[in-house]
Amino acid sequence: MKRIAFLLALFSLVAGACFCAYADVIFEMVTIGNPGNVSDLVWEGNPETPVDDIYMGAVSYVYQISKYEVTVGQYVEFLNAKAKSDPYGLYREDMSDPGVVGGAIIQRFGAEGSYTYSAVTGKENQPVRLVDFYTCLRFCNWLHNGQGDGDTETGSYNLSLGKWLTREPGATWVLPSNDEWHKAAYYDPELEVYWEYPNGKNTIEYPTDERTPREQNFGGSMIGWQGNVYFTSIGETTGYTAYGVYDMGGNVTEWTDSLVPPGQGWSRITRGGAYNSSAEYLARLGAIPYDPTSYGDGIGFRVVYLIPIPEPSTTLLLLLGGALLYVQLEFGSYSFMRWRKTRRIRGVNRISRASCPGSGPM
Repeated sequence: MKRIAFLLALFSLVAGACFCAYADVIFEMVTIGNPGNVSDLVWEGNPETPVDDIYMGAVSYVYQISKYEVTVGQYVEFLNAKAKSDPYGLYREDMSDPGVVGGAIIQRFGAEGSYTYSAVTGKENQPVRLVDFYTCLRFCNWLHNGQGDGDTETGSYNLSLGKWLTREPGATWVLPSNDEWHKAAYYDPELEVYWEYPNGKNTIEYPTDERTPREQNFGGSMIGWQGNVYFTSIGETTGYTAYGVYDMGGNVTEWTDSLVPPGQGWSRITRGGAYNSSAEYLARLGAIPYDPTSYGDGIGFRVVYLIPIPEPSTTLLLLLGGALLYVQLEFGSYSFMRWRKTRRIRGVNRISRASCPGSGPM
């Protein structure tokens, strides 16, 4: 009985150590597997100089991408956590302007130092917009650092590095790279081909009226979604990629963290087109560069989670130590030493492949 009580106590300690807490902002994530997939030749230049060819979409690792664009409601949680005084301009006055396309999305209350924010009723599940590139990086850093009072200036990105910055070693929550975005949008892992549009097809239908559920929310302002609503909320479009990711065509153009090709400046690539885009901007070659300080009523983002490579943890070492102690109690010192000599290497190998349950995003 003493041994059983000891093991139960050890298990309780380990279970507590393995518990991974989640903050308020939760994302539904889609795993993008098939590492090492072939790249997509989206532009073929001079056949005699293949250096002009443009390839996209090859990714050598597994990652996760948010199933939907970051919403107004999720962004409001960020503002309430980090913009009580808002020195970095995470909130823009345009967000509360009823005159912008789609109307006001966020309201701010109070005085500097104690600002609070709320989503405009009915806009909670629409994509957030009016965000520039650096604001999106700060959101990612906040996720990387555990949300709450987590830092916005370092983490997945070091904002002090300015316009040429790239991902930091150990980055977890990030903006998609151009290749990550392209693969999630167009690659079909079963057929091992790239589709032309982010709906698993080589064709796409323009919306024909304001009310019929549309596959992708695009097509120009002449046929806006539900009149002057313009932006669809989560679950209002019917199209999705071969991986099951929604709204990668239309609604809002999405930031990536990829720079334009060398020699072309420090603009960042955006993908997917917006509510008022024509079909060509939703297609495989529809990448558009923007100055990273740009923002507008048709620019938003989604996030990627880079799955860390598991390493031995103190929690798992504690588990191993408890198991060895149990063997010693049960079989005696001589048997314990003999077991350790013959099993030790296998035990360490098992630890190196383990990870804390629930350590990834929900």
